[in-house]
Amino acid sequence: MGTGDRPLWQWPLHSPRRLLATIAVAMAAVVGLSIMLNSPDRGQSQAAPGAPGPSSPSAPGSPSTASPAAPAPSPSTTDFGSAIETAKAFVKAWANQRAGSEQAWYAGAAQFATDELARKLTTVDYRNVPASRIVGKLRLTDTGAAGRTQVAVPTDGGMVSVVVVHSTAGWAVSDIQPGAQAVE
Repeated sequence: MGTGDRPLWQWPLHSPRRLLATIAVAMAAVVGLSIMLNSPDRGQSQAAPGAPGPSSPSAPGSPSTASPAAPAPSPSTTDFGSAIETAKAFVKAWANQRAGSEQAWYAGAAQFATDELARKLTTVDYRNVPASRIVGKLRLTDTGAAGRTQVAVPTDGGMVSVVVVHSTAGWAVSDIQPGAQAVE
């Protein structure tokens, strides 16, 4: 039941030192578990190098790429130049007020988007996009996760933050939000 005549759960309450030690051990266990669960190696298959991954690239002409939830392990996931180019191409298409029709605008923007973002773009009236062009240099804002980065894109309608993820098909935009803070 416990130590002596006391239940085990009361042991940490015997002194402040025991209580702090118990809290420290519990926090270390939570942090360790969190790190282990968020490890980039977790859940990836042991396929041979160069073998196709579990998700296949989209068919030609389809508007999107694989899901952003599982970036493909690849040396090119650190090629942020390609990620910036993808963000630039997406924002140019997204801000294209002269697309002529919703279908043309959608086709232009969705080709650089993930499946999830492409679905969201179907609800957008391109005439309400608050920008019409890129007006400055694009900058990375976050490169903390393998296979994912954020890019700050200055437009004539204000700065936008574009999340770009890597899949087996390459880089694709998974989100765009107003406002961004570039890393200098």
